[in-house]
Amino acid sequence: MEGNISSWQEAISAMPDKQFFSTMRLYLGEIKTPYNKQRLTEQLASFLKNSEVTENIISLLDLTDLQILAAISFIPNANQEILIEFFSGTFSMTELYSQLINLSERLLIYKNKETICLNPLLLDALRPYLSSSLLFPKHEIALGNIDDVFTISPDFFAAFFSYLRQNGIGCKANGAIKKNDLTKLSAVFNGRDKLIQLMTDALINLSILKEGDKNFQLDMVNLRAFAALDAEKQYALVCAASVSRFSREGLRKEAQLLLDCLASIPQAGFSREEILRLAFLLGTGTADGKASVKKSRFSMILEAAREKEKADNETALQNAGMLDRMIESAIEMGLLQKLGKDDDDREIYASALPGDCQKSALGQSQPKVLNIDSIFSVTIMPGLPLNQLLILTSFMSIKKSGIASEYEITRQSASSAFDEGKKPQDLFELLENYLPYEIPQNLKINISEWYNSYSSAKLYKGYVLKVDQSNVSLVENNPLIQGLISEKLAPGIYLLNLPLDSQLTDINHFIATSGLEFLGQVKGPEREESSFTFPLIQKGRPMKLSKTEEASHYSDSACKNAKPDIIKGEKFMTDLIESLKTKDMEKIQKESLIHRIKSRMIVSESQLTAAAVRTEILEADGIDFLGKVHLLETAAKEGDLTELQLPNADGSPGGFQLLGIPLSISKQPGEAVLRFQIQPTNEIETFLVTRISHVRRLRY
Repeated sequence: MEGNISSWQEAISAMPDKQFFSTMRLYLGEIKTPYNKQRLTEQLASFLKNSEVTENIISLLDLTDLQILAAISFIPNANQEILIEFFSGTFSMTELYSQLINLSERLLIYKNKETICLNPLLLDALRPYLSSSLLFPKHEIALGNIDDVFTISPDFFAAFFSYLRQNGIGCKANGAIKKNDLTKLSAVFNGRDKLIQLMTDALINLSILKEGDKNFQLDMVNLRAFAALDAEKQYALVCAASVSRFSREGLRKEAQLLLDCLASIPQAGFSREEILRLAFLLGTGTADGKASVKKSRFSMILEAAREKEKADNETALQNAGMLDRMIESAIEMGLLQKLGKDDDDREIYASALPGDCQKSALGQSQPKVLNIDSIFSVTIMPGLPLNQLLILTSFMSIKKSGIASEYEITRQSASSAFDEGKKPQDLFELLENYLPYEIPQNLKINISEWYNSYSSAKLYKGYVLKVDQSNVSLVENNPLIQGLISEKLAPGIYLLNLPLDSQLTDINHFIATSGLEFLGQVKGPEREESSFTFPLIQKGRPMKLSKTEEASHYSDSACKNAKPDIIKGEKFMTDLIESLKTKDMEKIQKESLIHRIKSRMIVSESQLTAAAVRTEILEADGIDFLGKVHLLETAAKEGDLTELQLPNADGSPGGFQLLGIPLSISKQPGEAVLRFQIQPTNEIETFLVTRISHVRRLRY
């Protein structure tokens, strides 16, 4: 604690003189000369330690104050950029910037280099109010969700892959699915066009879909590797890959982040903004109470976006909205389900990660999930993992995806299985495993006839071994070769059962060990082997909200979920304003102090002195046109940060605040136009000075 107090004192003493003395006058009143910065800082510390002052500071805290203070306490090494990202969707950059300035003016926070810290003198008083429930509140659903519930599943994947295996998919140069394919897919998948596009993007980024001569085709090697993964890992990889193409390690991190986030959402659910906060904490490594690295992942994303540098391929693809897009994708895929809306009309989501559907144990009977009608339409009920569904549907064509998916067995779909080397008996055995009754006889007859027709003419593609007549007997009687002869095409000409994607080194090894020493090495260009490997990710790990004192100032066990006495705070401000009315000072000084009371910077009646505002006028109200112009001109000249209050554009009650730096004033008859650089976005806007309801030059 002593070390923290020393840090706070050093930060106060290191303020620019203008800011330092303005702060001292605000809280301590008139400063007598000669003065000493260290002594004044100690007097300010004594002022804050006064129990009545501390109670007033606490009573003036509102919900926004508490949320920001809890986040600062909760996140180690919090800085402005981290807080902006953490509260993305809750506060705009300008709103949060304004709040941080206000909390700093009220001495609740201070900066230690770039890190924002809680004032150690107020820490004990604040701690009971800084509960994790401020950042992750428990919700009660006021209006339940009535939308259709959908979640991706092995059955959905199998249906999607069935379409792709039979048809492939065409995409435009920008990645959008071509209209004809999208129309067909939309009919099969109940109009889920957005989901279809996300799935296509993901499969391309995962190298499961690869570009062919005319369209994208399935890479069966990568698909089988994908199907061998646990179901929840399949969903996480697809969801992450739907956002962007990552390196293998980048994909692992994003997929793991999603799983951890889903595992940490309570059954009661979180709002979308709270899910973003949760993912932020998980992504910056603060979930286990350990301090984050010097720069968080999100800080680097923001920095990269601002600099607009290419950097490496992965960083260039990332931006500050990537996580938001992944959450949007998770909602579309049903991994996040909307429970309904709470009393504040916020949509609440809970994790709906489907349970893992593992392979059936060895020796167990297969679930009987099939039904076949007289026209060879096949209904598959849920219950099988993806790797089994891929085999089962390899000779079927998808008609309609749903809870129970509808397929059909046609000549074309059966031929696809024959292309893979399957024979009618192989298909019959597959059907028998999952049918609760015998295979319809007419289906058996048709499949057999299709195979006979398929076998009547053959188009071969592969490795062909050709030997002269003197070596025929040597080849045909060689046990090492007999098992690899797929077809005898003609005397001395054999089609070998060697995969086309076999590496030449493997084929040359076969030649060397086959006993055919007279053969030379196979020569030719080596085909690039499918090399995409899926990263190892763990099951979702729930985030622990409890912290230790060593990890941060925050300790959930020390919090009592207490709430400040708002009524006391409102009465205190009312009493201050009434007391100010009795003070003998100029009107403009009273107006300035009233504004500071409303900004909750006055925490003791002793601050209601002319000395607090006597040196220069820092504020002007809407009716004081010349005063506003003078303040803005001075702020523009000195580059002072300035707070503007403006009415709502639609004329509704209230208004909004902007922080920034006045750049110039253009005077016109009865009017003036202000060029204003908004902070922290650096956007430049123009405002009519007559429309500004209040101007305040900040002390820094």
